[in-house]
Amino acid sequence: MSTVLERPPTTALPAPAATLPWACSRRLTLREFAEPDHDALLAMHEEPRLRAHLVDDYPLHVSAVVRLFLQRLARIYREHEGLGIWHASLLEPQPTFAGWFNLMPMAERPGEVEIGSRLLPHAWGSGLAFEGGEMLLDHAFDDLGLPHVWGICHPANRSARAVMAALGFEPLGLLPYDGGMASHHQIDMNAWRALRNIPRGTRLRRALRSQVVSAGRATDPHEDNAHEQNDPPPGPSGRPDHRPPR
Repeated sequence: MSTVLERPPTTALPAPAATLPWACSRRLTLREFAEPDHDALLAMHEEPRLRAHLVDDYPLHVSAVVRLFLQRLARIYREHEGLGIWHASLLEPQPTFAGWFNLMPMAERPGEVEIGSRLLPHAWGSGLAFEGGEMLLDHAFDDLGLPHVWGICHPANRSARAVMAALGFEPLGLLPYDGGMASHHQIDMNAWRALRNIPRGTRLRRALRSQVVSAGRATDPHEDNAHEQNDPPPGPSGRPDHRPPR
């Protein structure tokens, strides 16, 4: 990290791009991040509630690191067409920066892709995680033709687990991730296509009932509070926490 701080990139980045053609709904639009988003990303990662459930707390509250992050993202957009970490705008009641959604190559599993998001507190509880997760899965399977997608989250993040379950992800248990352990989930193309026309509310109720049956009633007050108030999508990267590209 010292090298990053001593020699931050100086290459100019392009202005924010237009909304991605596949990434627009009534309430949500996605676009590529660019240099003018530096301050918004910095402020986002100074929010302690957002960082509380990150699997990998990369120091994006440091300006030099944010600049490196944006530089590397520009390369990801060029080298991995259709993948990336994208700026999310909540359109109602007025356009507002809400955080990010992502489909990213997995460092731990070459050739694999994980879904994720990182949402600011004002977007929690709005259903935006579900909406963005559905948008990303449609893109992953219909546009990119991926056979399956991973979702990863902090083991205590019941909200992220519930969203992934409602999106049809199958839990695979705790596996090593970024030097620790994280909850891993996966969904394949056929499972998503069979599930996506079922109303979102129905899928969420089924997911919550399944969680109650499999895990029993939670006894951790902090975990209950996160479940009621957070709205991260499918795991880190669905996780509300995806680390920056390397």
